[in-house]
Amino acid sequence: MRRAVPGCLRRALLIRRRPLLDPRLSSLACCAKSLDDEEEPSQCSVGNEDRHERFHPVIARAVRTSSWGYARKISFGDCVRLYGLPRSIGLFALLMRSFLPRRIRDVRCLIQSVVDHCGNAGPELFELVPMLASNLGGSMTLPQVYATVIRVFVELSMFEDALVTYVEAKKVGVELQVCNFLLKRLVEGNQIMYARSLFDDMKSSGPSPNVYSYSVLMSMYTHGAKLCLEEALELLSEMEVEGVRPNAATYATYLYGLCHAKQVKSAWNFLQMLCQRGYPCNNYCFNAVIHGFCHDGQVHKAIEVFDGMKKCGFVPDVHSYSILVDGLCKQGDVLTGYYMLVEMARNGITPNLVSYSSLLHGLCRAGRVELAFELFKRLKDQGFKHDHIVYSIVLHGCCQHLDLEICYDLWNDMVHHNFVPDAYNYSSLIYAYCRHRQLKEALEVFELMVSDGICPNVVTCTILVHGFSNEGLIDMIKRGYVPDTVLYSIIIDGFVKALDLQEAFRLYYKMVDEGTKPNIFTYTSLINGLCHDDKLPEVMTLFKHMIGEGLAPDRILYTSLIACYCKRSNMKAALEIFREMETEGLSADSFVYTCLIGGFSKVLAMDGAQLFMEEMMNKGLTPTVVTYTDLIVGYFKIGDEKKAMAMYNSMLQAGIAPDAKLSCILGLGNDGHDFGDSQEEKDVS
Repeated sequence: MRRAVPGCLRRALLIRRRPLLDPRLSSLACCAKSLDDEEEPSQCSVGNEDRHERFHPVIARAVRTSSWGYARKISFGDCVRLYGLPRSIGLFALLMRSFLPRRIRDVRCLIQSVVDHCGNAGPELFELVPMLASNLGGSMTLPQVYATVIRVFVELSMFEDALVTYVEAKKVGVELQVCNFLLKRLVEGNQIMYARSLFDDMKSSGPSPNVYSYSVLMSMYTHGAKLCLEEALELLSEMEVEGVRPNAATYATYLYGLCHAKQVKSAWNFLQMLCQRGYPCNNYCFNAVIHGFCHDGQVHKAIEVFDGMKKCGFVPDVHSYSILVDGLCKQGDVLTGYYMLVEMARNGITPNLVSYSSLLHGLCRAGRVELAFELFKRLKDQGFKHDHIVYSIVLHGCCQHLDLEICYDLWNDMVHHNFVPDAYNYSSLIYAYCRHRQLKEALEVFELMVSDGICPNVVTCTILVHGFSNEGLIDMIKRGYVPDTVLYSIIIDGFVKALDLQEAFRLYYKMVDEGTKPNIFTYTSLINGLCHDDKLPEVMTLFKHMIGEGLAPDRILYTSLIACYCKRSNMKAALEIFREMETEGLSADSFVYTCLIGGFSKVLAMDGAQLFMEEMMNKGLTPTVVTYTDLIVGYFKIGDEKKAMAMYNSMLQAGIAPDAKLSCILGLGNDGHDFGDSQEEKDVS
């Protein structure tokens, strides 16, 4: 009796149908013979003569030399067009046999060429796979060919096609290893519904899940933005009923989930129970709880777990110590963190760069920058290769407390080791110059930052604002620091980013009164601030004034205007700005499209929203959870639940999990997929 296929697997089979292929196929020996015969093409060939001349020698050389350099040039689709299907299957089988059994990766690429020709998992592919296997002469069995096809689909993120192939492969037998591989990749791809259905199918019709299968599903419940701890606990109970004993990895994964959900006390109690009953544990179990307590600020409890780890006979590893050192240093207990490193070394465990970076950060936060800098140099002399994070920690501390010469030398050393300074590094150096009242040099660093393509953040601008404000504009003029457009614009942008729009405009009017002409950066900053405060009339007044000054809007300015109009549901004006932006040759990014989609959805013009969604994806831009949420909510408001469901499923298939807002709107359960499941039941009924 044929077992029922789970709902989503059954739906996956509803794919486009193609006419069945002619099952006739030349034998492998005939293909090999014809290959030799055609190595020198006949002079009477017609139509594809030039193509034959190029293709035959390549196939022959690939087979005889087992050279992937030749084989990679051969496409199954081209073979079919040149030789027809039966001979092409024979040729590819011959190629595959020349690479088997060791070069399975090359064989997988050849099978992918067959998959590419078929396009998807359908009747055509399922006719070709048995033909290919029968021509391999035992080099690969039919289940092995199916397993390779499944892997190809998974690597192409064609998860539904992988599942369809899995269902087809079950007719001849599927190994547990293949099922576990597919299950793991579905979980990693956030294909929650498919992963559950596959797991249920394994339980109902085999091969039965083993401890690895359960551990993979456990990771699905305990990792990610949406935790499902009740299901995780039920999974442990189910394992006991099914006679599958959890291993240390299973328990460590569950403990991680508890700690991630801030149930660290429960995790510690559970871990103690495991130790008392003699259940399998490992360092990962203890490290998960130690990290949970440290992350929660309860370092004393983390030390208790650390001591309990040793009492249970487990030797703390470098990760155990590193987690504790980091927790201690973040709480300001740098001395205990240092002693922990000493104990670590005494026990024969070499501290790594992560351990030392925590100590360096703790020393800098405690104002012990000179000591941190000495430790940094000593570690370097001992052969440690500092990474960008360590350089950033020490540079920031030096810029806060030490001399400019040390800061500048450290900066050059970082660049010399091929680390590209980021906004955090530039802000640190700018602060150092401002701290030493060297404002010209601070401005030069800022200009270098912009020229290197690093976007200043609110911290950068605030540092400059405070630096120049502390000096005073009059005092600056006396000292020869006459503020120009760039300087004014930086300070104005700093006030805007600090949400002090009144002070930003006060400086803008002062700038104009002094005869300093604002540039596009100045206007963009001010208009951004007005848009943030939803002051559209003021936005348009300033925008028209800017145009009157002969300045052309840039992409950032257009984006701000579009967002402002969409926020006010004035989609006609937003669309006009969008078209003007395109006319000026400025391409819109994902944020602009999300604003437009959200605006059209807000006014329930779902055709317009869908049109921009399609245009966005056609341009290769990636929708966000906000984009999908706006569309789903819009479809619900107009009563089109079917399209809302379709959009929700598209979001999940794109690997995007619903956020708190969407979960609340849809009334999702703990797993975040009640909406999809209930809709599936409606579809089935």
